[in-house]
Amino acid sequence: MPAETLSAKGRQTREAIEQAARKLFAERGFHGTTLGDITSAAGKSPAAFYRYFADKEDLLAVLAQSFLHQVVAPSGLSVELPDSPEDDTFFREVVTGYWNLFKQNIGIMIAVAQLAATQPRFAAVQNEFRRFGIDIVAASVRRAQEQGYGSELDPEHTAAAIALLFENFTTVFVGPSGLGLEVSDEDAIATLSRIWKKTLYGF
Repeated sequence: MPAETLSAKGRQTREAIEQAARKLFAERGFHGTTLGDITSAAGKSPAAFYRYFADKEDLLAVLAQSFLHQVVAPSGLSVELPDSPEDDTFFREVVTGYWNLFKQNIGIMIAVAQLAATQPRFAAVQNEFRRFGIDIVAASVRRAQEQGYGSELDPEHTAAAIALLFENFTTVFVGPSGLGLEVSDEDAIATLSRIWKKTLYGF
């Protein structure tokens, strides 16, 4: 049921379920969270859940689309490309925004990645996420080339490589990595920023 057609009480119920799911997916993972866990945490009945969602996967799809179109898309539209090769601020600000978005929505991001391997609808959502990152990086490659750098780089191929590197690094290190390697948020952001900038400008 579209949120805009709901009564105030209906919106409140639906939002309580969505908030509970976001929190539990982040804490326990998608597969470790039951429908009962979600309704219990939201203080709602299973019957209330089924008024708004067909099942747990339907709920995840709604959360992912909401994140994509209300958070990711608008943030991508506001990006200003580097003014010069010395513009460290561009790289740091974009990476900081990406890292924080991922961290705040880790449960959704990881659940979508898990289901994308076997379900086309989640693979499509995951690729929409990736497309935003690829488009921003490709635009930055083209800007560097306008400035006389990175002429050997293919913008789309370079963008895909960097965006996927970011995605995997962030997925591993936003939570406990299990690698025995501690990386603070600040160090992670600095590392990714340097890799991106050096790929374009060589320094």
